[in-house]
Amino acid sequence: MVLETAGEIMSDQNFGRMESEQSSAAGSIKSASIDDCLEVVISWIEGIAGKNYFMTPLGDFQAQFGKVNSDDEFYQTRMNYFLEHCVLERAMTGHAGGRSPLSVFLEQNSDLTANDDASARHWRSFCGFRHGLFQVMKTGEKEIMVMDLLAERKLKISSKAGETLKYFPKKSVIQGYIFGQADQYVLGQGLIIHPEAATQQILKFLKNHKKYPRFSAQEIARLMAQTNMRFLRMQHVNPAVIYSGISA
Repeated sequence: MVLETAGEIMSDQNFGRMESEQSSAAGSIKSASIDDCLEVVISWIEGIAGKNYFMTPLGDFQAQFGKVNSDDEFYQTRMNYFLEHCVLERAMTGHAGGRSPLSVFLEQNSDLTANDDASARHWRSFCGFRHGLFQVMKTGEKEIMVMDLLAERKLKISSKAGETLKYFPKKSVIQGYIFGQADQYVLGQGLIIHPEAATQQILKFLKNHKKYPRFSAQEIARLMAQTNMRFLRMQHVNPAVIYSGISA
C-alpha cells in the first residue's frame, strides 16, 4: 500500500456532489479480503476529496504518534497504521457530523454488508475493528490467542492467506488494529511491535491506569506509539529504560 499525495485539492462546495457520484461506483466492488476493504475506502476518499486529502491528517498523525521518515525501515508499517487510523477513526475532513470515512462510505454503500457472500462477510469483519494493545498469550503459525489489554478480553487471531503468525513471541505486546467478529480476528497492516524487554513496563503502566484512570484509549495508543518511536530511534538504549518514561 502506497500513500499518494499528489492530486487536486477538494473544496467543500463540490464534496457532496462527488461523494454521490463515487458511492454508486464503489457499491459494485466486491472485496476478496479485509485488506481489499481498506484499499476500496482509500480509493473512494481520493475520488471524492483528491489524492492530497491525506496530507493534513498525516501531519496531525505524525505530530501525535511520532514522525516517520521515508528512509526508515519501519516507514511502510507506520504509514499503514496511519491509513487505518485515518479511514477507521479520524473524523472526515470536509464532512459534517465528525464521522469517520468508513462511516460515511458505508452510509452511501450499505448494500456492501447486506448479503451473506464472502465479500459482505469481509466488509462486516472490516467494520468490526478493534484498536488497542494486545498481548500474545498463545503462539502458533496459523492462529494465536491474544489478550486485549484495554478491554481485558481474550481474542483469537487467525492468519490471512499466505501469512504466518509464528514470529510473535509469547507475552509480547503488539499495537494496532485487528478486524473481525465474535472471537475470530485477523491482524491489520500497521502493527507496532513493542520490544519484549519493555513488556513489564507496559503492563505496569496499564495496571496503574486501571487503578487511577487518567487517559482515554486513544491517548494510551498515542503514548505507546511515541514511546516505541523513541525506542526505534535509540536501539542502543535498554528498552525498559525508554518505556519507564510512560509511567512518569
